[in-house]
Amino acid sequence: MKKTALVLALVLAFAAPAARSQSQTQTPPKTANAGKVPSLTTVPFVDIEMTDVFLDHCRVWIRFTNVGTVAIDKNLKERVWVDDVLKDDTVMHVVLAPGALFAHGVLPDPGLVLSGSHTVRATIDVDNALNETAARRANNTKSVPLSCTLLTNTKPQVGQLALPDLTVAMDFKAMTHNDASGQMVYSCDIQFTVANNGAGDAGPCKILLEWDSGTGGPFAACGPEISVPAVPAHQSVAVTSGPYKHTGPAPTYRATVDCHNAVTESNEANNTATKKFPG
Repeated sequence: MKKTALVLALVLAFAAPAARSQSQTQTPPKTANAGKVPSLTTVPFVDIEMTDVFLDHCRVWIRFTNVGTVAIDKNLKERVWVDDVLKDDTVMHVVLAPGALFAHGVLPDPGLVLSGSHTVRATIDVDNALNETAARRANNTKSVPLSCTLLTNTKPQVGQLALPDLTVAMDFKAMTHNDASGQMVYSCDIQFTVANNGAGDAGPCKILLEWDSGTGGPFAACGPEISVPAVPAHQSVAVTSGPYKHTGPAPTYRATVDCHNAVTESNEANNTATKKFPG
């Protein structure tokens, strides 16, 4: 009996460590969220980039882009140096949606014209009016070597530049009518499609909307002017305004884009469109 008990005790003594070792090496079960990367919420940020500095018929042009996620609507200072000599120090009102770009010739026509080889440096938002972080301000400046040869006694003409060409079209939207005290009142929104058919980018401008009495006669302004953002070359933007209401005969509307001639265009004679209200 004592011998049997001794053998049993030895068997248990050797078996216990093995059992403990096996229990310690078991892999714990995976949870439902194991291996997943926590999602990150994108924080809106402001970031304007000096995208390009280039020549067009020996005139210096700059192009900047809103590479952030927040729309820009600010007065921004730009500076341009040629061989470290300051040539341009101006402030302009910049309106850019995220992803939009704008280009313009430096200085009024005929602009900043180069002859020979030079280094041109351009900075946008010199005073940090956009309150960008230091890391995001790193792309506000671009410096490039540029070279051009001008013929003796010749100057670039405005017609030689890559200029925009704006046109406008109208569509009536959300048209309704109701009987107010026995008189029909018609209402609509108007969608303006502004197309830039030129080779150059167009800056922001305004649309003047007018209408007549419905029986002919002179046009008169109807409502405030409509703001149009910058339109890159060969692209278009749509802007909707309203509602516009009338009684009696259906009026004819007339829209004039760039009504203050803020944009120098290759064709200034095609900025107007007319359309009669249906009815």
